[in-house]
Amino acid sequence: MPANPPHLSRTTRPSVGGTVLPGPDPEGADAVVSWPARAADGYRAAVEARLGPAGSEPDFARKAQFVEYEVMRALCEAWRAQRQEWPGGGPVGDLPGTGGPYRLDGGYYGARKGCEPLHAQVDQRDGKVLVVNGTPAAVRGLTVTAQAYDLGGRPLREPVAARVDVAAGDGAEVGAVPFDRGLPATHLLRLRVTDAEGRVRSVNDYWRYRTPTDMRSLNGLPGVRLSLAAHPADRPAEGRTADGRTAVTATVRNTGTSPAAMVRLMLLDADGTRLRAAADDNYLWLLPGESREVTVTCPAPGPDGRRPIVAAEAYNAGPTRAAHHGAATAGTGTTAAG
Repeated sequence: MPANPPHLSRTTRPSVGGTVLPGPDPEGADAVVSWPARAADGYRAAVEARLGPAGSEPDFARKAQFVEYEVMRALCEAWRAQRQEWPGGGPVGDLPGTGGPYRLDGGYYGARKGCEPLHAQVDQRDGKVLVVNGTPAAVRGLTVTAQAYDLGGRPLREPVAARVDVAAGDGAEVGAVPFDRGLPATHLLRLRVTDAEGRVRSVNDYWRYRTPTDMRSLNGLPGVRLSLAAHPADRPAEGRTADGRTAVTATVRNTGTSPAAMVRLMLLDADGTRLRAAADDNYLWLLPGESREVTVTCPAPGPDGRRPIVAAEAYNAGPTRAAHHGAATAGTGTTAAG
C-alpha cells in the first residue's frame, strides 16, 4: 500500500444514487466547482440531498467539500480493508493547480487520510475497527481508542480501547463500535492511534448518521471561533523544505463551546488570493478547546519576498488569518447555513 494517496482515475470514482462524484484529479480537471455544470450532471443534487439546498456558490462549495472528503476517504478505506493496492496509481505529491476560489480539495484530503501510512478505520456497516499498517516495518504496542461525541462535543459512553501489534503491510481488527439504537442519529466518532511511546500516530473522525438527510444536522452546529498562530516550520533551512519551498507550521485552536467541523487550513498571498499549497493534514474536527498543529507548504515567495499568510476556516466558523510569523488572530464564528 503506498504511503501517500494515489492518483484517482475517472473509472474508479464513487457514485451516490447513480451520480458519479468527482475526486482529486492529477490534471486539475475537477479542481473548480462550476455551478451550472455540476447542476447539469446531478452533482449539485447529490450534495444537496445530504446537506440541504445551497444558498450561494460559496455555500455549495462548503457542502461539496464535506461530501468529497467523506466519499473519497470511504473509497480508499474500502480498498485498504481488502489489503489491496490502489488500481493504476502512484503517489500524489501535491495538489492540482490553483483553479479558483472554490477548488474542491476535500476529496484529495479524504483520500490522503484514508491512505495514511498508519491508519485506523471503522466499517460503517458493522462498526468493526481495523488498524492498517502501510509501512515496510511491523509496529508494536499501538493503542487504538474509539470515542463517540454528541453535537456539543460531550463524550457518549465510555471510550473503547485496545492494544495491538500490526505486521508490515497488514491490518488487524481491534474490536467494534456498532452504531446501535442507544446512540444519537448523528454523532462524531473519533479513532485515535498512539504508539508505545505515547505519540499520536493517527486521528480519524467520522460524522455518523443513520440516513443521508440526517447529515443536515451539521447545519445546526453553533458557530465557533478559531484562533491561529503560525511560525516557520522546523526544516533544514528556516521555513524552507529541502527543495526550497516555503513551509509554515500553524497551530489552530477551537475556542468555542461546540465542535469545529471540517477545519481547513490554507495559504494566501498578500492580496488574499489562495496559493497552491499542500498541508500534512486538513479538514479537521476540533472539539471545544482542542488544538492541532499542521504544516503547510507552497512554492517559495516571489521577488518581493513577501511571505504567505496562513488562514483557517471551518464548516461552522468564519475565516481566521495569522501572519507568517504573527501571533494568533481570532476569526469570526458563523452559524452554518441550512
